[in-house]
Amino acid sequence: MGVAAAILLALGIPLAIAVHSSILDSEVVELQASAARALVEIDVPLDRVQLQTVVNDTDAPEPFSVYDQNGALLFGNGPVTPDAATLNALNGVTTSSTDGHIVVATPITDRVSEQVIGVLRLTEPLSEANRRSNVAWAIMGGAGLVALGVGWLIARRLARTLSRPVTELANAAARRDGAASGGGVATFRHIPPSGVAEIDTLASALADSSDRVNESLARERRFSADVSHQLRTPLTGLRLHLEAGRDGNTEAFDAAFDDLDRVEQTVKHLLAFARDAMPAVSSVRIDEALQAAARRWTDRVAAAHRRLVVSNDAPLTVKGSSASVDQILDVLIENALQHGAGSITVTSRELAGGGAIDVGDEGASITSGDEQRVFARGEGHGTGIGLALARSMAEAEGGRLLLVHRKPTTFSLILLEPEPSSTDDLQSDERQPTAAR
Repeated sequence: MGVAAAILLALGIPLAIAVHSSILDSEVVELQASAARALVEIDVPLDRVQLQTVVNDTDAPEPFSVYDQNGALLFGNGPVTPDAATLNALNGVTTSSTDGHIVVATPITDRVSEQVIGVLRLTEPLSEANRRSNVAWAIMGGAGLVALGVGWLIARRLARTLSRPVTELANAAARRDGAASGGGVATFRHIPPSGVAEIDTLASALADSSDRVNESLARERRFSADVSHQLRTPLTGLRLHLEAGRDGNTEAFDAAFDDLDRVEQTVKHLLAFARDAMPAVSSVRIDEALQAAARRWTDRVAAAHRRLVVSNDAPLTVKGSSASVDQILDVLIENALQHGAGSITVTSRELAGGGAIDVGDEGASITSGDEQRVFARGEGHGTGIGLALARSMAEAEGGRLLLVHRKPTTFSLILLEPEPSSTDDLQSDERQPTAAR
């Protein structure tokens, strides 16, 4: 509509000016025709009585004025002082003017000598020309409004034709996201063809992509359910076997049960994390998390002829799941054990608005430029999953996992203070040992 209006203005304004100029020209031509008819009636030499007779005639021309060859007003109500058009006519040139009035000045010549002996001057107000111009402009404006109205109808129909399928695609995408987050399946196949080739191509591509995503999600859900189901049975059997042979070494069997509990808890936690079904926000004490990590890793670190040093500055309480914190610490300690050197230190410190756990070793296994790449899946240390998974868990708990030093290698897990209401959940947040990465 904007383009149509701009085109109408760009064409209409010059056309309106041209129409007005054409109407003025036609008025000048008509006045010149009247002057020609009057010249036929005027006798030479010029005489006031004869000129009055011409005016009183029944078919008299438009009122006129006559000037003699010296420019003096001889007859009529024209200006006493001859204007520019009259002076030009005295020089033998028929002249017209539209400045204020329409004026036509025609030289009167002697029929024998062809000498200019006077000037016939006719005048007409511009009101008639302006009226005709106004009528023409009104017609043009009405036609322009009709054209805009037709353009508006076409534009509205075209806009609906284009926007309806795009809106349907957007609604289908919203339904797909809602269905995916709720565990359902959504598709773009139900959208009818729009008749617009480009939009139909887009809808077809989205439908194919949606089918592939739905199939991938279905496989992932089946895989998660199958893993959960298949692990539950051998773990239950292993627990029964351990129970049956527990009479011998009670301490060793208790440690085995703790490991088994950690495996089960890890499977449940990873399934919940993968399905975006993390439990409600709870609180965890950092000192207890560090003590639990020391119990899990002291013997393994010692078996590798390394030393695990755990220190607590203060019994801080932070927001997060104990299962997530345990698994993040397991990833960081195992990463230091496999790729670091010297003693492994796990320390806590208080921050404004929360707390942090630093895990470091005495090595320098990360080169310059790899500070962020180590957290990318497939490009970090070890399997390329542990650090990426640990960072995702930290962010899911509202925290951050950062590489704060390359030499010596030190990672920092930063967690926020719990909400005032969440501190009441601390007692219900039972600590469950978890397995290493």
